[in-house]
Amino acid sequence: MKNIRIFAIVATFLAATTLTACLGGGKSEPTRYYTLAIENINMPSAGDAQNAPRVQIRKFTVEAAYQRNNIVYRESAYDFMFYDLDLWASRPDNMLTQLVTEYVNQSGLFKPAEAKPTIKPDYEIVGNVNAIEEVDEGSNRYVHLALSLTFRKVDDANALWEGRFDEKISMNGSEPHHVAEAASKLLAKYMERALGEIASAIK
Repeated sequence: MKNIRIFAIVATFLAATTLTACLGGGKSEPTRYYTLAIENINMPSAGDAQNAPRVQIRKFTVEAAYQRNNIVYRESAYDFMFYDLDLWASRPDNMLTQLVTEYVNQSGLFKPAEAKPTIKPDYEIVGNVNAIEEVDEGSNRYVHLALSLTFRKVDDANALWEGRFDEKISMNGSEPHHVAEAASKLLAKYMERALGEIASAIK
């Protein structure tokens, strides 16, 4: 009886081990996180920092399809797919809000922007992320970033400046970090133009 009981325990253990192996248990692929980075751009000439106006960067909105951390990739106009294990470190609306704030602060056109202003700002920038995705066309891979920005006086719905950016750029490789790299370069290009035109709008 004792030998039968031992055999049953061993058989159960082996069955569980085999099932775990078949289901891919044990080792699993790690989740990887990516973010865009600030690039060096040509900044407009800033005025007197002491007398610089105040600006608030309002939290961006984002199109419903991109309201998640998963990196989007597309193989045609009809596909819309997500990487399961390759994610943005934060949602695109949060990520782009933070990066645009950093670019604006580096420009010196305004006093450093505060997420929750202690003093009422003179101006505000609002934005919408229309698309941020990898586009696969045969053997070619691109990143598509579409972004809308509006610069206006606080409490005034009339825009002093508006920018609509919608371009794609070739990736330097096929890995997800190349998506972040290419998107960073596109955002830098957009912000160089945006800051130059905003500087002209407040002169």
